[in-house]
Amino acid sequence: MKSHHATLIALTTLAVLLSGCEKPASSAKSETVATVAGDKISEAELNLAVSRLGKLSEAQTAEAKSKLLQALIDQRLVAQAAKKAGLDKEPAVEIAIEHAGRQVLVEAYAERTFKDVAKPSDTEIAEYYNQHPELFSQRRIYRIQEIDLKVDPSRMSEVEEKLKSSHSLGDFVTWVKEQGIDGKTAVVVKPAEQIPLPLLGRLSQMKDGQVTVLPARPGQVLIHQLLESQMQPVSLEQAKGAIERVLMVQKRKELMEADLKKLREAAKIEYTSGYAPAAEAQAGGAKAVSEKADEKPAN
Repeated sequence: MKSHHATLIALTTLAVLLSGCEKPASSAKSETVATVAGDKISEAELNLAVSRLGKLSEAQTAEAKSKLLQALIDQRLVAQAAKKAGLDKEPAVEIAIEHAGRQVLVEAYAERTFKDVAKPSDTEIAEYYNQHPELFSQRRIYRIQEIDLKVDPSRMSEVEEKLKSSHSLGDFVTWVKEQGIDGKTAVVVKPAEQIPLPLLGRLSQMKDGQVTVLPARPGQVLIHQLLESQMQPVSLEQAKGAIERVLMVQKRKELMEADLKKLREAAKIEYTSGYAPAAEAQAGGAKAVSEKADEKPAN
């Protein structure tokens, strides 16, 4: 247990140094625990960093506070050095800082606006369980060979044809190497819940040895061969907590989308020429034509 929390503290310390630890809104009124060249670190900020470690004993909390305070001090020192070097004035850095600030506001808005979302009912949970047998009642552990190829678009059809005509995936891999096609292959073992749903939907219907090709971005081919699988079903009672969390996320997402739609309708959004979404550009063009027509003098 001690080593587990030591690892958590180390990881959180690293996260503080690399990504930052945003100050809570009340930090200005909080007691100052340290000052670094005039830059204050509040007790509220330190407590926020500690809270990310989860439930700790009194001794573990004291140890975490000590180490995280040093991490926050190091963070201030590096940030101050970066400002002295003028990095905060570089365009890319300014954009990143502004983006980080907006993201904090987005998360705070979502948390406050949708904090009272009703928990899903037992009926909703049971329906989700029955709708996804591949995740629960027919859950399997999959052993898969994954092949990720980078292919020049001009050779894509050639590669796909070779995959179809090969007697085995091994023959195909040999051909790929002979052709000098860049790529990587790996054998992985994953439970159903760790597999992206589009791929899981295919794997759950496949037999051992079968191959599937997933759509990918231009110049990429993703190939998966099901080597073997083993049934490890999960009961409704076992899955209840996980399903509840998934449904809560879905409800918040739906509410956020509805709220965002209202915000868009109420806001004035103007695009520079060439950047408007296709549908809006067409609508704007039609409106402009209509307005021009209205301006024409009557004959």
